Amino acid sequence: MVSTSRTQILAVSGLALLAVLWGAIPLFVRNDVPAIGLVGARVTFGAVALIGVAAAVHKLELPKIRKGRLILSGVLLALHWVTFFQAIKLTTVAVALAVLYIGPIAAAILSGPFLGEIVPQRLWFALGIAAVGTVLVVQPWADRSLEEGVGITTEGIVLAVVSAGLLTALMLVGKPVAQDLGGLTMAIGELTVASLLLAPATYQAVTQYSDFMVNFLILGALFTGFAGYVYWEAMRHLPVAVVSVIMYIEPASAVLWAAVFLDEVPNPATWLGVAFVIAGGAVAATTAKDKDLMHATAL
Repeated sequence: MVSTSRTQILAVSGLALLAVLWGAIPLFVRNDVPAIGLVGARVTFGAVALIGVAAAVHKLELPKIRKGRLILSGVLLALHWVTFFQAIKLTTVAVALAVLYIGPIAAAILSGPFLGEIVPQRLWFALGIAAVGTVLVVQPWADRSLEEGVGITTEGIVLAVVSAGLLTALMLVGKPVAQDLGGLTMAIGELTVASLLLAPATYQAVTQYSDFMVNFLILGALFTGFAGYVYWEAMRHLPVAVVSVIMYIEPASAVLWAAVFLDEVPNPATWLGVAFVIAGGAVAATTAKDKDLMHATAL
């Protein structure tokens, strides 16, 4: 039987790998596909991929408990991604990311009263370092209106705030579901609900933007299906605050992907931010091994 400590180390490692992987998403979504259609294609292909894998290994099963929360998680997921993608279209990517990552901080703060989780001072320190690092990475104060073709708009900021709130709710609502049902069933369930909700938009996307079918498949199967399973499996074994810190690697990794594939050379402040995020993640990884950090979920 795998020890709790080893399981948590594997969860942190898988989550960190996932965050690096998610940082590459902008390489696949820079196109004219509407935000709602892009999200619909993601969740639909992601659900199909996971259902196929689960059926092949004989682990496809209907949930017998937490059905209401599972459905709510799917709705929250769809709304979160649609509002975030639309925010990117209405304001700069940097501002959208800076606002969005208020969500994990809020989730860490609320994990105490809502889930009864213990968040030690060392983890708050890690969260603060990661948050500062993310601000340095995205640099929302920089003028990117010319290179991105859009300025900072009130509508974009409002949508990013809404998306951050939805992300907070998703983390808090989804964790008890993942703990009871497992990461695979949780991911399949929420993606299936989201795909049904966005079915009309998905149909429009795959019929009118068939040239991007490869993008849809990669985003769906890899960045959404596989990634969703890893995310919720890690969430089962880690406190929300630890997950929040590790996920700050995502915007930092996006800078590195852009530097390699898009020739976007980071400035010194960006590199400093990346170092801060990595440092925060390292502290969170060591904190995740504390025996008094895990406990029964309150909800």
